[in-house]
Amino acid sequence: MTAANDQQMSHADRHDLDKLARWKSGLDSATGEAGAAFPVCVIFLVGPEHRQSHDIFRRYRSVFEELGGGFHHLVIFGQHGVSTTQVAFLEEVGMEQGNIPVLAIAPVADASEGTKAVFCLELPKGERNGELDETQSWGVALEAVRAAASQSKVPTLDGVAGVVTGTLRRGTLAVSVQGVLRDLGG
Repeated sequence: MTAANDQQMSHADRHDLDKLARWKSGLDSATGEAGAAFPVCVIFLVGPEHRQSHDIFRRYRSVFEELGGGFHHLVIFGQHGVSTTQVAFLEEVGMEQGNIPVLAIAPVADASEGTKAVFCLELPKGERNGELDETQSWGVALEAVRAAASQSKVPTLDGVAGVVTGTLRRGTLAVSVQGVLRDLGG
């Protein structure tokens, strides 16, 4: 990326592209770790006005820290505004801008055919009123991730209301992250 291109990028683009590069680096360093101890990545695709979804992200982050997940297991794009990274990842998981806020859950490992699956769930829009309601689908999905992570396996999300199962556009998560980063000039 040239200095002129960097100056033309919005704050949201610079922030999310930097995060994407760090995410790729984290995934690269985790490749080959014995047993792929933490089996999934969760990607939040939000807007700055989706304060409730930001709070849900923080709830996921607390649980992931308890479970030993790293930075590369939980990322958020779009919290500073629509970015090219956010738009590209919506495309990767088969969603559109009108769907945000969204969380996507994808397997980390590249060992099996099932690693191309991605589970998407639309999140509540706007501000939250009162405490977070963990009985909503995002909370049920978090508990499924917690249970699966304790066994180092990908969660089963078939029974979670609102979860849409799709396929990562480029194949595996690592290939998708690498491709988006390359496409965006990072």
